[in-house]
Amino acid sequence: MTLTATVASKFTDDLGMHTAFDTSAHPDILLYMRRIPSAGRPEALFHLLADETRLRLIRALFDCPLTVGELTEVLAIPQSTVSRHLAILRRGELVSDRRDGTFIWYSLADRLLRDEALVAVIRSAVARLPQEQADRERQQAVLEARRARTRDFFDAVAGNYRSLAKPGGGAEGLALAMMMALPPATVVDLGAGEGDIALPLARLGHRVIAVDSSPAMVHTLQAKAQAAGLRSVEAHLGDLEALPLPDGVADVALVSQTLHHTRKPEVAIAEAARVTRSGGRVVVLDLARHGQDWARERLGDLWLGFEAEELREWLARAGLVQIAIDVAQVSGGLPVIAARGVKSA
Repeated sequence: MTLTATVASKFTDDLGMHTAFDTSAHPDILLYMRRIPSAGRPEALFHLLADETRLRLIRALFDCPLTVGELTEVLAIPQSTVSRHLAILRRGELVSDRRDGTFIWYSLADRLLRDEALVAVIRSAVARLPQEQADRERQQAVLEARRARTRDFFDAVAGNYRSLAKPGGGAEGLALAMMMALPPATVVDLGAGEGDIALPLARLGHRVIAVDSSPAMVHTLQAKAQAAGLRSVEAHLGDLEALPLPDGVADVALVSQTLHHTRKPEVAIAEAARVTRSGGRVVVLDLARHGQDWARERLGDLWLGFEAEELREWLARAGLVQIAIDVAQVSGGLPVIAARGVKSA
């Protein structure tokens, strides 16, 4: 059924369409409906669109979604009038609404926007409205006020924003965004644990080869991958200092928070480089050097983090170039260090 026919069927009963309309004010709308043989009762759609208030609402929503309050300011009419006409447009499937907390956002329905001929007719009718220019000016003021509220908020918290929110929504959000930034790749996750990194990577379309030295961790990861239907995850039991993988299998080798558990960290990095193809990357995320001895007993750490220069030396010795290293302080936690190197040809 066409959009016109749908609207006609809904509004014949709702609005009692049994009278003739004066079509002289909107001849292009009437001409549009006459060209659609399946329109059913085209006077219903004509009645819907021939009302100036409803045309003004549609014009405003062509630009962007708006709330009832904003539409009231744009049209400079009572909120009850705006709400009544929005309800009519919504029943006619020309407007849709979306609740976001205490706000309800109104926008034009996809079915209307897909009908290019009807959109052209509506735009032509809108251009003849006497209030069109004034509505546009008020809408610009409303949108500028919206932008100003956002600017004022960030101006007020500049320098203290981290006390209100974490960048990217927190470490998990940033990690997910970085995963999405990767092109489809084969990622070797060394010290994969239960799959906190491996499984999201697989869900994003990457092939993941996970290696861990704990049989229980490997079993747990396999069970999670199977339950999620992720067939692109391979889980292997193995030692990070003697990986059970062939040379050059990885586009990216990730050594995340596991280097401080290895006996010889430089050997683990060399192994990560070995299984990475030429031009691929080795990424290390671990603890920066710290003096918290409790980590040895409570967390089983062999090393109390690493210095940037020793990581740089190990990466270079493994044949990696374009080395980059940075340290981040973690609120309420131990500092972390991240390092990256590219395997030379």
